[in-house]
Amino acid sequence: MHKKLLVIFFVILVFVLGCSSDDSTTGRTVAAEPNIYEDASAVEQQAENQTIEEVTEANQTEEQEIKIQTGEEYYDALVNDEPSEEGIAAEEFNFSSESIVSTQNNISLSLDGIKHEIKSEYWGKIIEITSTVLNKEHGAFKPKLLILLYDEKDFKEDWLKPKAEIGFDIAQLNPGERTTRQAIVSISFDDISLTKHFRLILVDAADPANKPLVVVEKEFNPVLG
Repeated sequence: MHKKLLVIFFVILVFVLGCSSDDSTTGRTVAAEPNIYEDASAVEQQAENQTIEEVTEANQTEEQEIKIQTGEEYYDALVNDEPSEEGIAAEEFNFSSESIVSTQNNISLSLDGIKHEIKSEYWGKIIEITSTVLNKEHGAFKPKLLILLYDEKDFKEDWLKPKAEIGFDIAQLNPGERTTRQAIVSISFDDISLTKHFRLILVDAADPANKPLVVVEKEFNPVLG
């Protein structure tokens, strides 16, 4: 009887020891075995972060390309909208409908206004002249105006003698440019009942011979206007 109990006790002890050994082994095995769910989650998170970074980088690159393209288009628009030198030179200036305009040597000269006063029944004088010079395609020059004034009673040798000169406050007038001068003058005349012949002559101030470039003519009666 005692032997049977001893054998049973021994079998139980062996069984208990065997189970303890398996648990410890299992525990070590579990501890060493990777957790596939945790690893999978980490991999997914890393992939998601990488995808966000790639998308952000792609969007930034796309925005940069759009900005660059917009800048180029804006620059092209500015360049295309700028008038060329040829276009400026060929631009037509609209003179006043009341102006007397003459065009010669690719230059237009206009008499925009002339004012005179009657001082007595015998004489008067021109007090103001307004004129515009438009250099269309002529070479650069410094404009100067010569004023001729005469009537039928004056000696012919006096017809070509300038009564006044009008300068412009510019170094030179380039092609495509224009300038207007309102000048105060004092040009006396007599025989106010006679029609006066007025000539406005444009010359190059650098030309000592005063060769006419453009001439504008006007006839007026001091009394009648």
